[in-house]
Amino acid sequence: MSSPNPFPITIVNNSGSKSDVHITIKGMNAAIANNKNQQFYNLTTKTWSQEAVSLNIGTAKETVIDIPSIESGIVYLSFGSALEFANRISPPNIGNPSDPSFNVVYDKFEISFLPSDGFPYIDITNVDFFCVPLQLQEKLPNGTTNGPKGFATSRKAIFKSFSDGLTGHWEKIIQTPIDKETGKPKETIRIIAPNKALVSNDVLDNDFDASSFQNYIDAVWDFYAEGKGKSVAVDMSEIAAFNPGYENVVFEGIVKDGEFVFSEKGGSGSLPSISFAKPSGNSQIKGSVFGCEDVFAAPNKTPRSVPAKNLGAAFNVGILAHPNIEGNTLFLMPPTTKTQKEKNWTTYRCDYYTNTMTLKDGTVLDCFNVYSKCIHENAIDSDDYGFAFDDVTQSDSTLADKDAIAAIVTIQNIEL
Repeated sequence: MSSPNPFPITIVNNSGSKSDVHITIKGMNAAIANNKNQQFYNLTTKTWSQEAVSLNIGTAKETVIDIPSIESGIVYLSFGSALEFANRISPPNIGNPSDPSFNVVYDKFEISFLPSDGFPYIDITNVDFFCVPLQLQEKLPNGTTNGPKGFATSRKAIFKSFSDGLTGHWEKIIQTPIDKETGKPKETIRIIAPNKALVSNDVLDNDFDASSFQNYIDAVWDFYAEGKGKSVAVDMSEIAAFNPGYENVVFEGIVKDGEFVFSEKGGSGSLPSISFAKPSGNSQIKGSVFGCEDVFAAPNKTPRSVPAKNLGAAFNVGILAHPNIEGNTLFLMPPTTKTQKEKNWTTYRCDYYTNTMTLKDGTVLDCFNVYSKCIHENAIDSDDYGFAFDDVTQSDSTLADKDAIAAIVTIQNIEL
């Protein structure tokens, strides 16, 4: 069977807040073939338009919203006021205190519901920031549920976990504006992901310095250097449907002439190698490693996307050059791979967010995305999107049952 279209999602408000909840939906109308036009969906008129329109559901305990065919859909839940979108489509700028929605408490979840699939993919995402704890479940025809994913605890408890767990430069990602009149901190609004922490002014000091992470990147480049017998392997099969010749093909990566080079293993050598420059400097580390773009950009459905997203994910969870991982090859492969039965991403899960190194000055460097570690420590079953390629690590928050008949998104307590 397939899921009902439109797909019903019940918003359960356990926020404890007396502020009205506003719902804004942005995405692409998937009922139109090959449509790439980002628009907003009006839940009242059931139409798409270029203008952001929100549904005010007040403080209702439960509200059902019906989601049509949609690609790259984002459902925003905001408290007290509707979000404002710059240039008609750009979301609020969480780094700009003058943005009209900067002080609004809000968060989001994602949904893609393509006619070709017949069922939705839904996930809780904290790739950009954490502000509101959301929990996701799917309803199945037999009366059971799939999930939950997301969070079972309060905003206050999760904020405390971050404030307890973040030290040094990482403290900069806690977004606590300064009152210009008193010079004292206001309430924390949100925790922003390291790649989004780019601001330092008289109201905010969220310009996270990632330069110390260069020590880990350099160590990884040295660990996998040609001649040292260490390598990283990826299965290229996932892009075979779009690139003939890659089915059941393994690419193995080592560092040659300063670049991480992935080449066909045990094949004819007819497939071109894929190379990655070493991320260097604060800005590029934030964009490439923590943002999974720039050097590690992964163009969809291309051969380059496979080693790019696997390298990016491995840096974020810190399993590259991890001292506890045995063997000469790190197998960065999904558990469904046909090319490597013994080891895959799930093999290393117990080693995520545990890698450290001691620098020359005696300080200990966390060789992973500390923001993402905190997200996963608070998430149900440790599954959530703490960075863009968390699905690669097999620890994302996606629910996608082909028989799902509905979903439930619960807003947990937001009171501080």
